[in-house]
Formats: sequence, C-alpha cells, structure tokens
Amino acid sequence: MSFMIVNPMTKKGDIRVETTQAADRWRSISDLKRQPDTFSYLIFFFSGVAALVYEISWSRQVGLLFGHTIQASAVVLSTYFAGMAVGYLVGAKWSLRVLPLLGYGVAELVVAAWACLIPFLLACSESHSFAAFLSSSSIGWQLTARVLFCFLLLLPATTALGITLPMMAEYLSRQRSRDMADPTNAGRVSLAYALNTAGALVGVLSATFFLLVVVGVRTSSYVAAVVSAACGVAAVLIAKKQKSRVERRASAGSGQSARDSQLSWFFVAALSGFGTLALEVLYTRMFSLVFHNSTYTFGMVVAVFLASLALGAALAARLQRRYRIEGLVGWSACSGALAVTFSVLTFVALTGLDYYDFGESFSQYISGALMLVILVVAPPITLLGMLLPLVWKAAGLGKRAGIVVGRLTAVNTISAALGAMAASFLLLPWLGLWQSFVLLAALFYVAGFVLLLRNGRLVWACGGALILVAVAMFALRSPVEINYGGTQLDEQLVRRWNSPYGWIDVVRDENTGSFRVRQNLHYRFGRTGDNAREYRQAHLPLLLHEQPQDVLFMGLGTGLTAGGAIPHREVKNAVAVELIPEVLEAARLLAEYNYGVVDHPKVDVCVDDARHYLLATDLRFDVIISDLFVPWESESGYLYTVEHYRVARDRLKPDGLFCQWLPLYQLGAREFELIADSFASVFPVTTIWWSEMDASKPVIALVGGDAPLELNADRLAERLTALERATTSSNQDLRTVEQFYDNYQGDWMPRNPSRLNTDEHPRVEFLTPISNRDRKMIVSLALLEYFDNVLSQLPSSAVALHTDGEPKSATARQRRAWQRLILFGGTIP
Repeated sequence: MSFMIVNPMTKKGDIRVETTQAADRWRSISDLKRQPDTFSYLIFFFSGVAALVYEISWSRQVGLLFGHTIQASAVVLSTYFAGMAVGYLVGAKWSLRVLPLLGYGVAELVVAAWACLIPFLLACSESHSFAAFLSSSSIGWQLTARVLFCFLLLLPATTALGITLPMMAEYLSRQRSRDMADPTNAGRVSLAYALNTAGALVGVLSATFFLLVVVGVRTSSYVAAVVSAACGVAAVLIAKKQKSRVERRASAGSGQSARDSQLSWFFVAALSGFGTLALEVLYTRMFSLVFHNSTYTFGMVVAVFLASLALGAALAARLQRRYRIEGLVGWSACSGALAVTFSVLTFVALTGLDYYDFGESFSQYISGALMLVILVVAPPITLLGMLLPLVWKAAGLGKRAGIVVGRLTAVNTISAALGAMAASFLLLPWLGLWQSFVLLAALFYVAGFVLLLRNGRLVWACGGALILVAVAMFALRSPVEINYGGTQLDEQLVRRWNSPYGWIDVVRDENTGSFRVRQNLHYRFGRTGDNAREYRQAHLPLLLHEQPQDVLFMGLGTGLTAGGAIPHREVKNAVAVELIPEVLEAARLLAEYNYGVVDHPKVDVCVDDARHYLLATDLRFDVIISDLFVPWESESGYLYTVEHYRVARDRLKPDGLFCQWLPLYQLGAREFELIADSFASVFPVTTIWWSEMDASKPVIALVGGDAPLELNADRLAERLTALERATTSSNQDLRTVEQFYDNYQGDWMPRNPSRLNTDEHPRVEFLTPISNRDRKMIVSLALLEYFDNVLSQLPSSAVALHTDGEPKSATARQRRAWQRLILFGGTIP
C-alpha cells in the first residue's frame, strides 16, 4: 500500500496537479521496474536462438571428423548435454555469489568467445593421423576417445550456456523476497524458459532454411556468437545500472519439504528429460517412414517439438497459479502419456504409412508435412513440456530459484542425453518402434498415477489407466504396418532388422520373384532383378583402369555392385564400406546373387561412414567407386563436396580413378552441375559415362583422374570376353568394345566454378529436396532438353580408344545420335 502526503495549505487545483505528477512518477517507477524484466525476457529469447544454431552447426562440424553416423551423432549430443548439465550445477552454486544478470552476461560472452575458437580447433584436428586415432579397431577405445575429445572441445561453451538458465531464474526472482515456490517467481521463470525455448525454435528454422546453406556451416556459429555477445553486453549493461540499488540478500532457508518429497521431484525431472528426448528420437524415426528425410523434414519435427515445449512451459506458468501443483504435475504426466499412445494411432490413420506426397511444389509439401507433424506431435509434447517448469515450483518451497532450477535442470538434461541414446541403441533395436512408444507412455503414466493417488484422484487415475491400456493395444498391433508390404507394394517381408537407422527389410516381389533391400518401407538399396545394371556399375569403372588391383566401394546395399568386382581377374583386394550394420546381414541373405561378397576372401567389408573411412585409412586404391546415394537425404550432400573429392583423390594411386555414380532422376540440372563442377574442380580430367540409358531413370557416372584415358581396344576386348565367361549374369551392353565405348558421353567442363558444393556450403543437400518436390528432376522431357542443350555439346577428347597404336572409335556425333535414340526412341523429334 502507498501513501501520498499533501500540504494542507495547498490550493485545490494545486492538489490535482500534485496528484497527477505523483501518479506520473509512480508509473515511471513501475515502468523502470518492468523494463529490466522485458529486456531480460528478450535477451533470453535470443540466447535460445543462438544455442540451437550452435548445436546444429557444431554437430555438423564434428560429424565431418567423426563421420555422420548414428553413434557419432549420439556422442556429440551426449557431450553437448553433459556440458550443459555441468553449467546448470555451476550456475546453481554461483547464482547466490554474484549479481545474477552480471553472471549471465559474462557467461554469454564466454560462449561467444569459445564458439569462435571451435572451428579453428576442429580444423587443426581434421588430419589423417588424428582421424585414425579417433577410429581405433577397439570400439571401447574409439568411443572413449571420441567422447573425451568432444566433451573437452565443447565444455567451455556448453558449460557457459548451462550457467545462463539458473542465473536468469535467480535474477527474475531476486527482485522479490520470495522463494521458487511462490507463484509469481515460478510463473516468471517458466515464462522466461518458454521464451528461451521459443528462441530455440527460431534458431532451428533459421539454421535449416537459411543460415547453413546461405551463410555457411561454420559461419553460422560465428553469427550465433555475435548474437550471444550482444546478449552478454546487454545483460552486463543492465546489471551495472541496477548494481547500486540491488540489495544482496542471504539465501533462503532449506525449506520444510521432506527429503523423500524432494527426491520424488528429482525423479520426475529425470523422467521428463529421459522420456521427452527419447520421444523426439522416436517421432523423428516414425516420420522417416513417410517423409523424404531431408534436412527440412527433420528440421520440421525438431521445430514442432520445440514449439510444443515452449507452449507447455507457457501453460505451466499460467496454470500453476490456479491449481495445486502436485495434482497438476500428475494430470500433465497422465494426459501426456495418453496423448503419446493416441499420437501413434493418429499417425497411422493420417498416413496409412504411404510415402507422403502432398502438393505440387516444395512449399505445399512443407506446409502439408508441417500440419501433419503438428497434429501428431504437438498434443503429447505440449502436455509433457509442462512437467519441468511445474517441478521447479513443486520443489522450490524455501529454496532460491537459481539453486532449484540449476539442480533440477541438470538432472533433467543428463537424463535427456540418456533417453536419446537409449531410444537409438536399446529401445528401437530391441523393442521396436511402436513398443517403444507404449513403454515411454507407460512410464509417464505410472509417475502421474502415483501423484494423482496422492491427491485423492483414484477414480480418474484408474479410468485413465484403462484407456491407456486399450489404446496401447491398438498401437502395439499397428495393423496397417503389418499388412502394408503385401497390400500396397506386392512385397513379401522376408526379414526385418530394427536398427538405429530405421527398419532394414529384405522383401520379395510377389510378381517377379526378385529380392529387394529397403529402408523404412520406401527407400530401396537395389534389387536382384537388376543384376546386369548393378554389376555394370562395377564393370565400367574397373574396365577403364588398365590394372585395377585394389578397389574401394563406397556403399554396399544389395552387394551386387561390390560383388561385380569379384569376376575381374585383375582385382586382388576389394573394400566395401557400408554405414548401416544391418545392411551387411541383408546382403548376406542375397549371397547367391552377389557372389557372396560379404564373406568373400578377397573382399573386406567395413561398417563406417564412407568419407570418414577415406580420411582415416592408410590404404591406396586403383579405383574408388561411389554408389548411388539419395542426394536429398539429410547430410548425404557431404558425399558430393569438394573436400570429399579431395580426400578421395589423396587415397588414389598415381594412375587411379574415382567414379561417382549419379541418379539423374533424383537431381535437378542445378544440383547436377553443382556436383559435376565440384568434382571437376578436384580432378583435372572428368569424363561422363552412361550406365542406365533410360529416360525415366537415367544413371550416369563422373569418372575422374589426373590424365586422359588411353584404352587399348585389344586388351579391352580380352577383358570383356573373360568377364562374360566369369559372370553369372550376361551384360548385353558391355559385350564388345564398341558397345563399351558407346557409353562415353563426353568431358565435363565446369559451368560455374565460383559456386561449388562444399562442406561450408552444402548446397546439394538443401537444393535437391526443393527440386524434387517442384518436379524438376532430369527425367523424360527435362532430360531430352538437357541432353540436347548441354550433354550433347560436351567436348570428347579425354578418352582415346586404340588398336595397334591407331585410334578406333565412332565419331562423337554418331555416338550421341545412338545415345539419343536409345534414351528417347524414334518418336521424339
């Protein structure tokens, strides 16, 4: 209550004037009190933006050193979270020893400074010797070395990021003599947390749709550092202005809460972190069944996840003022568990597990996919996103905000890292996708059930449990998935592996009897019915080399391409590198079609990221063959960058050849030229060869080397004859020297050498999904136009065919006329 003292001798009009002036002064004081809060909310919002840009940028940079594998991603995520947890604990301890806003500002400045050093430190580490050190044959040592390296590399920055939350929580509550259990303090801290999470949402969207491809991967972290530095400077300036009037108070007492009650809230905080991040992994995995799995679709799932968490925190800030906190936590956990099980049924009902193909353009596709993700993910994650802010208040009786928030969030964060790893490496491989959803829902419901019982809500708790059991039974069966292969694709499931990379299936086509290896229902690694084509992807580059003794295949799939090297007498040793371990088992099932390549004595099969293998190996090869990788899949664009081609060239022998197979039906003209220009910027001689002359699914190869190709027709004829005798599948297109040479299209000359696909600007990864959804792939009429305007105009001088020293070949014009006829037939003018 406020009082105003009035001079009794003052005139009536003067009293009105003085009253008005006092009211103005009161409003000014109130505005001054509110203004720091407004600025602190704004600062914390932008801090969230920077934090997610850091995480995305750093994970990509470290991935180039470790390899873009699930294990490497888990290492980066766990060490990032571990550093944050250290920061939460440090912030909780220091929040009472320093001015909170000043401590917050210093932490942001430390983040900005260290973020500028990380790219430099990683650049110093990207050497062959260091990569080999991080790739020991001992899995235990390799994991330990990578965890320690990544943890120490990110520790200063992640610790500083973690310090910011308890500091901000203490600042927002320090201006009032109340503990964290007070509704006002709890509401203010929850609102700040919601805004910080909303900032993280903006960070994901800005990085995915703009920063990574336009600004650059490393440069994005520098941009985030500028944002962090601005937040830090603003916080320090505000803290200095308030320093003279901030009263330092001793910390509040420990409170009267029972120890077992406090432990129960730590358990709920741990369950919230574990379950929520495990659900993020599961939802990402679930949507990979129907999406094209580009960076955009993955970014959408993360964005909706963060938006839902922010909304949940905002709801917690509002509801905790009106309802008893223990019952509210119970309702949140139980309703969130029910929503998780319903989300599985919603997903199956809306998609039918069909490949998502909404809209006629990329923007329409993204809009429709976003709505689908919102309908499935937003309800359960919004409800579960209330848990952590509610637990802060529940455990905060008699305790200061910085301590409560810091300690509980540290437990939540460590559990979140464990949840993400458990979902990837335990739940999905051992239980399966739908079963993992039901298990997590059950864990949340049990916690909520206990809290509801403690609040006398027995009927509601038991009723919800019955609903959960009924819905879970439907979710576990997932009847659409059971029958999907047979009813939709005319395929019979032979065997399935639940891998961290998704479902790996071997299926049999019921119409043709051929076998396929597929991932997540819709992505194919090849089929046995295409033996000649698959073998040709090995035969052609091997025949271009005079004596290919040591060969490397990047990618295994069905094993047909790598198996194509076995009949070549010249090949003494072959290495096949495959990212997904379960694909090796799938290829082993197809041994009668791929020459038993997985267990063949002259073939060594390695499970690794192909690029990382090249960086770490000491071996040198005569020929390196890069398989058909889906160019729009997330992070596959790094297999088409200038830096990747440089590493590959360094692993070639002096006369070695690198062959990059490209699916034109999965590329637009823009992306094809990006890849070809990047390839030609590394290899002085780049030639183009056809594998599949089919206008609906054209496949070509870029073959690079240091010198023009000199082919001896007589020697080539001998090798073709020997190959025909040794192979189990006749190849009509490679029986004669003339047929072989007719696959030569020309020599690629860079069209735009100033704009390449690089590690810093992975343009192919971000542009190909747009071309794909905008229907701009190089097929049919688009291929005809590109063939006439570009491919048929290429020079043709880098390959010479000789017989007894004399050139022997059809003219380029004759060869291209024949290619055009095969591709498009005689009906197209």
